[in-house]
This record gives sequence, C-alpha cells and structure tokens, in this order.
Amino acid sequence: MFQTREEQEQEVLAQYRAMMHRFKASSAGAWMEIDITLPQLRTLLILAEEGPLVIGQIAQRLGVGLSTGGHLVDRLVQAGLAERTEDSEDRRRTLARLTPQGEELHARLLNRVQHIQTLIQKLDEDDLAALLQGLRALNQVVDEESRAGSTSERKTC
Repeated sequence: MFQTREEQEQEVLAQYRAMMHRFKASSAGAWMEIDITLPQLRTLLILAEEGPLVIGQIAQRLGVGLSTGGHLVDRLVQAGLAERTEDSEDRRRTLARLTPQGEELHARLLNRVQHIQTLIQKLDEDDLAALLQGLRALNQVVDEESRAGSTSERKTC
C-alpha cells in the first residue's frame, strides 16, 4: 500500500508515541519509587557520572551556588544515596560520592537504556541498518537546526 509523505510522517509520530508509551510503562516502577526532587536527581546523576566530586564542583556543574550544592548533597546523604568523605590528597576538602544504594538507584533508572540495547540486538540486519540510517538522518537535521539557531542568535546580538 502506497502512503503519501504526510501519512508516513503521521505514522512515524504514532509509532514513536507508542514506543515511548511502552518504554514509560516498563520503567515507571523505578521512577515512581524515588522520593527526591529534580535538583537532587540531577546531583545524583552528576555524582554517578563524574564522582567523587568536591561540593564546589557539583555546584558548578549544576549552575547553582556553593550553599545550594551543599544542601543538595546533604539531602542525598540523608536519603542514604550519597556520602561525604575526606579528600585523601587534601584533608581540608570534602568529597561527595554515591553510596552503594545511590549507585543501585542510578542503575535502575538507567535500565531503559540497557533495555533498548537488548531490543536493538534482536533486530535483523536489514531492520538495524534501516533504524541506523533513520537515526543518523534525524540527528543530522537536529544538528543543522541547532547550527542555524546558534547562527541566528549571534546575528541578533
């Protein structure tokens, strides 16, 4: 059956929405279990990816003041997700790092990526090549729009 471009675009959007709905349903449990604020979650993610870090480094990555960064770490410490430790190289500095409980939460929240990897491995070669081609094309359009946007911002300044 032949589809017009508009019909194809509508089907792509419908398939994307359906896929995201399925992913959301499969990972909702882990997200519903957490009882931390979005800034605390961002702090947890920074510590998971870059930690251990000095509080000032965390505040800088978050774009907040030192006091706010310290409070965010304190909340994670109170929740048992992070701990403060003395820097072995400079005892005046305090480092923050995730606890095993914090690392486990991070792993559960990222389970979606691992799940997608498992699904991708199940694709046959033709479907994998088609998916790759489509994602490359979509990323190229996003990059082009991003470059065009940053060029027009510079012109208006």
